[in-house]
Amino acid sequence: MRGKIVTDSLGQARQLGQCLARGGEGEIYALRGRADVIVKWYYPEVLDKRGAALHRKVEAMRELRDTHTTRDVCWPLIRVFDHEQRWIGFAMYRARGVKMGCLAHSLLYARHFPDLDRRQIVGYLLRFIEIVQQLHGDGICIGDYNLNNVFCVPGSDSVTLIDCDSYQLRVGGTFYPCPVGSPDMTPKEHQGKAFRDIVRTPRSEAFSLAIVLFKCLMLGRHPYDIVGGGDPVRNLRRGHFAYGRGQRGVPQGDWYALWQALPEAIQEHFVTTFTEGADQPARRTTLAQWQAALSAYGERLDRGECPRELAGAGRTPAGRTRHVR
Repeated sequence: MRGKIVTDSLGQARQLGQCLARGGEGEIYALRGRADVIVKWYYPEVLDKRGAALHRKVEAMRELRDTHTTRDVCWPLIRVFDHEQRWIGFAMYRARGVKMGCLAHSLLYARHFPDLDRRQIVGYLLRFIEIVQQLHGDGICIGDYNLNNVFCVPGSDSVTLIDCDSYQLRVGGTFYPCPVGSPDMTPKEHQGKAFRDIVRTPRSEAFSLAIVLFKCLMLGRHPYDIVGGGDPVRNLRRGHFAYGRGQRGVPQGDWYALWQALPEAIQEHFVTTFTEGADQPARRTTLAQWQAALSAYGERLDRGECPRELAGAGRTPAGRTRHVR
């Protein structure tokens, strides 16, 4: 069956392949003849409601494409039109690898990352931090931290970010917010606000990034999960971090073992960020501090000073863990 047809800014027709994914704003299609390129086609109702604003933002991002045309960030590269020359989306490079959400999962990681160990996780996280630092250096904030928007290539430290058209940026004096997000990845000072009205900062980004780091190092647990207690968003707003000083809420079993295997310096960064840092953004560990701490951890792993294996991870269902008494 013949696929959909789109045209580029020069009017050249291109045939789309299969639909690869469907999101909240549009569909992602393969591009026939270019395995490394995909096309985002916004839904008609999205274009009717916000098409002009989306087009302006994507064009603003394309002005920055010389900086972000690497394969590490799936940046908007080429504007795409329908058969009537109406703007409907853009083309970008295709991410390789597996979603980070599969890595940060106590069961799925073994299927998608069969040789995964702590050193490989640290390698992915260091590369992720480097990419975010590059974006911040250009005044760009991710805003919507979502582990399914980060791809990791098994057997390497390659990391790629997708869904970049939601990023917060300022181009030519115009501010473009990030209109989406997840409450359980959002710092306390932004809770209860419409995402489109939030102005992200490096400090607020550091909080969300720390949640990503924790979930990866702890194979899927959210830092504000408390077994038998409140939901993560409620605990986040209260600064109730189960792994804080005293560690009275740390679940026994595999989760406790994962936490205990982390170096004290890494633990302290999490404790400070998720307790004092919940209310005081200046107390949060910065990206540069995380980079230094994880680099040191990686060196210790290389020297055999810390266990590399993920022994025992995933054997204890989260619902059957117990509190430390």
